[in-house]
Amino acid sequence: MQFLQLNDELQYFKAKYEVTKELEQIVTQLGYTLFEPDFFESYDQFVQMNQRVKTQSLVKLLDQDGSILVLRPDITTSVIKRVIPKWVESNTLRLFYLSTIFSRSSVGSVEEKKQFGIEHLGTNQRIADVETIQLIISLFKRFNLSFLIELSNNQFLNALMKELQLSFTSQKELKEILYYKNQAALEMFIKQTTIPSPFIELVSQLLHLQGSLVEIKQILSRYPLTSPMQNAMDELEVLMNSFSIEEQNQSIRIDLTVLSQYDYYDGLIFKAYVPTIPVPILSGGRYDPLTKMVGLEIPAIGFTLNMSDFIKEVIQTNE
Repeated sequence: MQFLQLNDELQYFKAKYEVTKELEQIVTQLGYTLFEPDFFESYDQFVQMNQRVKTQSLVKLLDQDGSILVLRPDITTSVIKRVIPKWVESNTLRLFYLSTIFSRSSVGSVEEKKQFGIEHLGTNQRIADVETIQLIISLFKRFNLSFLIELSNNQFLNALMKELQLSFTSQKELKEILYYKNQAALEMFIKQTTIPSPFIELVSQLLHLQGSLVEIKQILSRYPLTSPMQNAMDELEVLMNSFSIEEQNQSIRIDLTVLSQYDYYDGLIFKAYVPTIPVPILSGGRYDPLTKMVGLEIPAIGFTLNMSDFIKEVIQTNE
């Protein structure tokens, strides 16, 4: 973040300190423990685990032995690689972090993003899912921020992709289209791709599958759903019913095309927005498959919060 006046910069640092202290206090009272992730990861291993990540955005370095490393592009991957090899059966773990991720911009410069986040491991899926969303709601309310949380269950899209019988390349293309909410590209994709006739109209309506649970169910009632697709919707309904009517009406909506650039999410996935910023300020979800890739599958969910945007929003709201 750039400042023209020293006083503005000092005000930002003061707010950063106070907000960070408050966030840490909130999560430590809930049993979360501070965790320090590694700075470097193996390039080959990271790319294998995250195949949709654009490799040109990674900050690469050469180790002394000639192997390629990346400067931490994702904190969850780093945390899980450290935790799972030491996991104790029947354990539960709540971790939080305040760390920096690194990426390379389109012009080649290195960009830093400070993130606050939590990882909740080993707790029953349904309990942890509700607790995580409730924690997000409480964080935004604590700082008097207006916000909207978009929920999805990506098992719906995964099941649909399976029915479409798309190649890996076509699946990746479709996910990119949905990630960037590009309706024109979606229409072109449908024209250029062989899609089974029962699902053509459903695919064309994917970017419209957002709103209240009632609205989504009404739209989907016109289309054929497989059992896995219906199961994903049922899980979302159970989750939504865990929140008050006020929370459902004011703070939470369904968007079945919520996606992350990381493919390790499986099940609940979510993003949170504030009115003045066009991109998500918070994102996360359930990532049990990532723990399996590292060596042991356990229930796992977490989120990451963009601290720069969050602090900026807090300052503007409380001026």
